[in-house]
Amino acid sequence: MADQNQGQFVLGIDLGGTKILAAVVTPDNQIVGRAKRSTPAQEGGDALMAALQGTAREAIEAANLVPADISACGVGSPGPLDLERGVIIRSANMNVKDFPLGPGLAKLGFPVRVWNDVRAGGYGEFRLGAGRGAKSLIAAFVGTGVGGCLIVDGKIVEGSTGNAGEIGHIVVKAGGARCGCGQRGCMEAYASRTAIARRIAKAVQRGLKCKLDDHFAGGRSVRIKSKELAGAYTDRDPVVVREIERAARYLGITLAGQMNFFGPERVIVGGGVVEALGEPYLKLVRESALPHILADPVGVKRIVMSERGDDSAVLGAALLAREAYFPKTVQYPKTSTA
Repeated sequence: MADQNQGQFVLGIDLGGTKILAAVVTPDNQIVGRAKRSTPAQEGGDALMAALQGTAREAIEAANLVPADISACGVGSPGPLDLERGVIIRSANMNVKDFPLGPGLAKLGFPVRVWNDVRAGGYGEFRLGAGRGAKSLIAAFVGTGVGGCLIVDGKIVEGSTGNAGEIGHIVVKAGGARCGCGQRGCMEAYASRTAIARRIAKAVQRGLKCKLDDHFAGGRSVRIKSKELAGAYTDRDPVVVREIERAARYLGITLAGQMNFFGPERVIVGGGVVEALGEPYLKLVRESALPHILADPVGVKRIVMSERGDDSAVLGAALLAREAYFPKTVQYPKTSTA
């Protein structure tokens, strides 16, 4: 274990299917340097590692530091993962298999621990955001995919393999739409930004008019940004409104089932899609969940939006690394949002 007298600066990294975020974090959970790059999701392992290392170096430079000043690094990554080895076993949204995420970043000169990206984001919200004051919560983050985190008695539930919490891969429609994981009917195949874009593309191909139809000229399929979806939704484009309402319905129904099963004090909804669409989307999710919440019918009010936005996962990953390597330096805010 690293020297317990160190721990001034810890690096947090959030690896997503669309973007890589990195931030240098102090013991009082302040970000003093940050960087962002697009994820080369389909370009293979070498390109992905180069982008990760480059983003890490940029964040360290933005903090006016050098890699030798970084005491440890925490990384949040899509799974499933081999947490002991720091390896991405495979990914529904990136073209890698048995990818040595932790060992590759450790070549920068500091110890690295890997967690699931949404578990890191959920923990960031639990300690530093919308989950403060709660002892148990469910977090769901909607972006390229849909990930989840379950916290009980203040601890992340990782399961026997460290990969528990894959809320996006709960089957909501047997034999339904094909998911990026290879299975059919997963909630992610209905509620993610990727799923929304795919449904809009099909509508455009059928001849329906949409404010985003330029994205699919000639039958091509491209990634639609969350802010573009939000703009078309605000303008009440009928195709976009229909598909966002459909996605929110599947997310709400799934969350209601998890609330019935676990009975959490709070449910936090975040990710790029949620942040771009804001309260109108959260209202759709709540309305969808309400008829299905049996264990706590008024608990729909406990479905809240994340507070830390894009910083949730980098802060959570950095905090988890600090707890693992430098527990004496950990500082939790005392203010509760309960």
